[in-house]
Amino acid sequence: MAKVKINLLNIFYLQLKKKSVEYEGKTVNEVVKKFVKDYKDKLDDRLLSKNKKKLDSQILVLLNGKNVDLLKNSKTKLKDGDEIYLSIPLSGG
Repeated sequence: MAKVKINLLNIFYLQLKKKSVEYEGKTVNEVVKKFVKDYKDKLDDRLLSKNKKKLDSQILVLLNGKNVDLLKNSKTKLKDGDEIYLSIPLSGG
């Protein structure tokens, strides 16, 4: 299992009052599920799926700065030192 850091951006940081948390896991999906299990009671319901077992599909998940949707999705395997970033999509003009 790889040791990775989850960096909490914008609303995640504001709600949890943490910049990052560390986890061990084999895939992005596994680590994010552990995060949700640990923090689901502290996160706004709009950030979670209806069953509160995973993040809402609109949440931006990056692995080392790259969108996991552009990689092998959430089944992307992790290596020690990888960094996951959680954010909501932002736009502006």
